[in-house]
Amino acid sequence: MIGDDINVAPSLTQAGVGIAMGGGTDIAKEAGDIVLVKNDLRGVIATLEVGKAIWKKIRFNLFWAFIYNTILIPIAAGAFIQ
Repeated sequence: MIGDDINVAPSLTQAGVGIAMGGGTDIAKEAGDIVLVKNDLRGVIATLEVGKAIWKKIRFNLFWAFIYNTILIPIAAGAFIQ
């Protein structure tokens, strides 16, 4: 949900992700999860792109951490020592 008005503030709090515009009312800014500094809706697109990039990085790191730990934890525990 995206908004900048007093009437939208309750919806911003109930939404999965509430985005408030920087030039809006203080109540909307307080209710939103994300506050865009500029009054430009292109900031919403940039926010979504950053979010997707972060999730991509998280998945990448979790994959390699799983592989790394699967291989090296048994070695550290001495599983291959005879």
